[in-house]
Amino acid sequence: MFLTIAHRGDPLVHRENTMPSFRSAVDKGANTLEFDLRLTRDGRIALLHDASLQRLWGVDAQFADLTLAELRAIDGQGYEVPEFAELIDEFDDVTFLVDLKTDDVVAPAVEALRKKPGAFERAIFVAARRGGREALIKLRQDTPDAIIGLDWTEENPAPAELLDAMKPQYFGPRWAVADAAEVPRMRSEGYRVWVGPLADPAQVAAAVAYGVDGLVADDIAELLSLMP
Repeated sequence: MFLTIAHRGDPLVHRENTMPSFRSAVDKGANTLEFDLRLTRDGRIALLHDASLQRLWGVDAQFADLTLAELRAIDGQGYEVPEFAELIDEFDDVTFLVDLKTDDVVAPAVEALRKKPGAFERAIFVAARRGGREALIKLRQDTPDAIIGLDWTEENPAPAELLDAMKPQYFGPRWAVADAAEVPRMRSEGYRVWVGPLADPAQVAAAVAYGVDGLVADDIAELLSLMP
């Protein structure tokens, strides 16, 4: 299955990483939802990309300093920070691209996914942040059946020792470094490859022609309209 990956849902229409954003992306045909997980002060798993609530929610506070109830009390003009369990419960037939924003959310996220039959098997774990590779290596050691994607921004191939330690099934370089990261070789060696996030239609068309197994996009409708 070619992965059509909705980057934080449908963020050009709805606030990113919210349930309306995810519903809109799925309604438009996305088969994969990308989102970001963090732990609240009271240990609940919720969704937000930034460590701070300032950019999206207009609140000068750190996500990790607030409880889930305090997050829910924020006036989001019709939106609220979702709990991970809501997303798991609602979407039964899409792939989850799970960006683990902190080390402490890894084990709780695995546990939450395992509670719903079939959900863990539909989850691909990534950790794009600095230090995230070590967290994914530990995830591989602790959870051998996890599906892992190596996010890649560097203009060179992924080192063999890193691939051996992490054993990712997916490789996710930015489009700008696809050649330098040797995408054709990675695919020939059995890794499934996505690129993105992409916003420009010409880039989307070029990435499809290049030969990858998935694309990440902010505008999921435009992405699907450009698919062959």
